[in-house]
Amino acid sequence: MKKIIFIFLVIITTTFFSIQFEIKLPAYDKENGVYQIYTFEHPDKLEVTVVFWDEDHPNPFIDFIYDIYRFFKWGRFYDIETFYISKDSVIFEDDYCDPQSYFQTENLHNYIKLTTDDFEKDGEKLVVYVSTWNHMFSNKPLPNTNYISYYPTNLVGTRRDVEQFFSWHKNKKLITTFVLTLIVFIFSVLTIFFKKKSKSKVIFKVLTTFTILLIALLNSSGVEFLVVAGLFFGMLGDFLLEFEDKFLHGMVLFLLGHIFYSLSFFMKFGVPNILVFFIVLFILLILYFVILFKKAKDFKIPILVYTIAIGIMLSFTFSPAFKNIYYLRFMLPLAGGLFVFSDFLIAIEKFVRKIKYSEIIILGTYFLAQLIIALSTIF
Repeated sequence: MKKIIFIFLVIITTTFFSIQFEIKLPAYDKENGVYQIYTFEHPDKLEVTVVFWDEDHPNPFIDFIYDIYRFFKWGRFYDIETFYISKDSVIFEDDYCDPQSYFQTENLHNYIKLTTDDFEKDGEKLVVYVSTWNHMFSNKPLPNTNYISYYPTNLVGTRRDVEQFFSWHKNKKLITTFVLTLIVFIFSVLTIFFKKKSKSKVIFKVLTTFTILLIALLNSSGVEFLVVAGLFFGMLGDFLLEFEDKFLHGMVLFLLGHIFYSLSFFMKFGVPNILVFFIVLFILLILYFVILFKKAKDFKIPILVYTIAIGIMLSFTFSPAFKNIYYLRFMLPLAGGLFVFSDFLIAIEKFVRKIKYSEIIILGTYFLAQLIIALSTIF
């Protein structure tokens, strides 16, 4: 999620106790590593709240079920843990473990109060180790383990503040986003349900993309409004594509949408790897010339231009900057791929041959792609 100031970004001085610390996490779990560290000064102690990108149960099936449970139970996929440091002690209220293995599933969530002398020191810093997959803490390292260090920044907040920011249970903007997402799924099903070219279908199709636009509008700031612009042109394109004689007009609107997406991704995340850029364009151009070129007739040039535009958009979803934004590494490439797949099927349907259940496949992948792009504005 964006580093929005939700409480106050003060902190021009050191903490009351001049306490310094660092968090060490096993290098092999860096995918679920520390996202942000918040501190808050109480009269007699420093409250430390650590936000991790996620936590993965050792059993993949249990992890999938557990992620769903956590999303509805706590309103988030992020893992949040808190401990307290006073002048001469460190208190872990329910998140300490003296581990036998990083992947153990028993003897977790313990209370302990340790003296600061019980901890290793890195210069003046107390070293707090992450000791298990669900991010219990310890004062001891695991044997034969390489660690990554994380340090506090100037983010200030209590555990309650952090929960209100990261959990859709307690964040009004995220609650609204969640409700709008459910509405998108309802409108999507209704769009697919109605017969092709019916008035009801056109209405629900536009309502679906309009609701997706609202999600982006609610969560956007700065360059992310380019995503809103892209969704707006997509919504207009959705309407025009329902009319046979407006196909080219609809394609131009979607072309503009992809230009806005590409600009947004470029300004927010930078350029993709040049090799990825050329591989994506090469594959899409091969598909265009092998499958569509001979059949496209008067649309050869427009479709070629559109293919290049959507290829550029797709390549920007593989920005190297996503390595620091855990969820976008998977979300945006998936969205870009689904968009390409959906548009490619539309072209095959129009110029090559009819495909069974194409309407369900095209709309399903398209709506999901647009929804993911809109949700990317949250992060």
